[in-house]
Amino acid sequence: MNKLVIEYMKWIGGLCSLLLCMLLGGCQENEETDLSGKTGLLVTLTDDDNKAYSRKAPSELEDPLTEMFQLKILYSGTDKSAYKGTCKEYVLLQEGLYDLTATYGDNPVIALDAPYYVGSLNAQEVIKGEMTSVSISCSVANSLLSVIYNRESLNKMYESYFVTVSVGSESVDLDADSGKSAYFRAGSSVKLVFHGRLSGTGKEVVYDIPDQEQFANIAVKTHVKVTLGLDDSEISSGVGISIEKLETETVSIAETIPSEFMPKPKLESDGFLNNELSFAETEKKSATIRLKLSSALQELKLKFNSADTKFAGLEQGKEYLLSSAEDKSAIENTLGISLPEVGATEAVLDFTSLLPQLMTDKGATVTSTIEVDVKANNRWASEDATVNRVYTLKCNKPEFSIVTNPGNFWCKEFSVDSCDIKTGDIETISQKIQYQYRKKGDEQWIDCDRLVQFDDYPVDKQYQIRAVYREGIETEPVDVVLETPQQLPNSDMEEWNETTRRVRYFYVFGSKYYDQPFFEPWGGEVEHWWDTNNIETMPETFTLDYPNHNCFPAVTFCSGENKAAVIRSINHGGSNTSGTVVGENSRGILYAGSTDSDGNMSEGREWKSRPTSISFKCKYSSFDNERFGIYIDLYAEDNKTLIATGSYESNNGESITELTDYTITFDYRDTSLKPAIIKIKCCSVAINYKPSVQKNVQVNVPEGSDKFYNIHGGSVLTLDDIALIYGR
Repeated sequence: MNKLVIEYMKWIGGLCSLLLCMLLGGCQENEETDLSGKTGLLVTLTDDDNKAYSRKAPSELEDPLTEMFQLKILYSGTDKSAYKGTCKEYVLLQEGLYDLTATYGDNPVIALDAPYYVGSLNAQEVIKGEMTSVSISCSVANSLLSVIYNRESLNKMYESYFVTVSVGSESVDLDADSGKSAYFRAGSSVKLVFHGRLSGTGKEVVYDIPDQEQFANIAVKTHVKVTLGLDDSEISSGVGISIEKLETETVSIAETIPSEFMPKPKLESDGFLNNELSFAETEKKSATIRLKLSSALQELKLKFNSADTKFAGLEQGKEYLLSSAEDKSAIENTLGISLPEVGATEAVLDFTSLLPQLMTDKGATVTSTIEVDVKANNRWASEDATVNRVYTLKCNKPEFSIVTNPGNFWCKEFSVDSCDIKTGDIETISQKIQYQYRKKGDEQWIDCDRLVQFDDYPVDKQYQIRAVYREGIETEPVDVVLETPQQLPNSDMEEWNETTRRVRYFYVFGSKYYDQPFFEPWGGEVEHWWDTNNIETMPETFTLDYPNHNCFPAVTFCSGENKAAVIRSINHGGSNTSGTVVGENSRGILYAGSTDSDGNMSEGREWKSRPTSISFKCKYSSFDNERFGIYIDLYAEDNKTLIATGSYESNNGESITELTDYTITFDYRDTSLKPAIIKIKCCSVAINYKPSVQKNVQVNVPEGSDKFYNIHGGSVLTLDDIALIYGR
């Protein structure tokens, strides 16, 4: 019974020990992320230049080089092993001192591309409860020899050739295409034998390359490079092989990594998003594909497919080879790019200069594709089928629009402010922009400059204008509505007639006495556009045959073949039977607006067009050295924003005896706004001057008649034939 218990306990103990070993082994096999409180080593391998390459270095390796190394950890000063196996990032150990050795390869007598690497670190202390970091410096522990063939020289005589390199009884062959080297144990001496077949005859030639000092006892980490060519002086012997160059150099791990461990070439792009680059026609963007090479470029395949007829010279779907001079030239000349050379260690495919050449199909998007495959260290990028090697270029219609301001739409002209180019090259598109206009509703467009001018006022006021870069690429049309030229009502002062003035010899533009049946002022039932400032010159009671100075209006008309407005400075207010001047001196004003029954002036009339100047005829009788004034302003809808202004004032004391032509040019302060209101004021005495009158000025009414009256008056302005001029 006791024996069975003892045996059972031993079995249980062994099982626990086994489970513990399995658990520890599992912890070492799995890469733990939490090593806090553990005891052991964190291992990093470096090359002899102290450049770390554990897992990530050399950075170009796909498979971590560290995983190719074997790691042996011995208790320091003994042959007892604490760990032996694949090199790992960490190893759990007991506290103590340890000797570490990292190795790669078998150190053969001689082999092709078979480097042997060794690194060691002795008496490394491990402290309980800590993960101690250690760095093992590794270096090349064997030697190598390479043969470089001067093909241009050797091909004159040989159709094929290789060299046998031997150490003792073992040997390897180095041919001209493999790019491999012979690796052998450090301190070895090597023998070289050339094998070749003569051109034309195929006869085999075997030639022992003479021993050289560099071939004997080759030191560790030494790379012997032999360049072979032809010695013209020895060609008659049927061999002619000579050593053109013999050199040695010390090599590092990075230089001797076997090609099968080197990664396949990779493609990395700049400017592309998910292998696609979208751009506007003429746009300048960067577009490059970088060839990530771990060794010299051996070959490049390139397909270019495009619907753009400019590249019809490249066959659709054809695979162009870099090694073919004809293919390389076709790609470079057609696409306008430069390709790398075979043998380059760094290479970039730069399509930046290609993008501005690509065009849309009359504005429709055109897609071009570039398929790239690259070969280096005997591997193609296409080995990884998951990698997208097709790059797409999408050439889109450039976006641009014309900028117009309705303030630039006049009666006889309209213009474009600018062309707003949102995508595409501004300079290129700007140089080729053509503006066009048409009558709205027409099919045909007419080429034009930014400014379109007509000789006369077009009957049709509605037009459209657009900008065209090239056929099929144009802006959306912008509607243009020309202004309609307007003239001032009764601007020729010819509308006075018996109906409006009744039987009076003079005409009043406005009066609070319009309910008197004896006359109808324009301010009454008759529509009027002009008005006057003075309603006090018509008393409630008067006699037509004997009017005094106080009943004469500030504005009358002169009859005859050509009627005109007569604007006088007068004295008004109250009756003046004594002949003494009473009341107030007032300038006569003819203006666009209306005066209410209390004598309040409301200036301005609705107006929708923009004249460039105004002409008129006038004569003037100046009293007391006075001057007359005419003032015109255009305002925006708010009746506050001044759009344009113009004025004319005569010289002090200047009298004009005959009707004389004058022109006032408008000064436009703001052409971005359309006018809504026009204000015109014609004054017998200029604004800011106090008018004067004299007693008993004799006037005949109507003008030219033989009926005279005495009034208190001053300066007199006679105005006729007002005309607005639309020069634009």
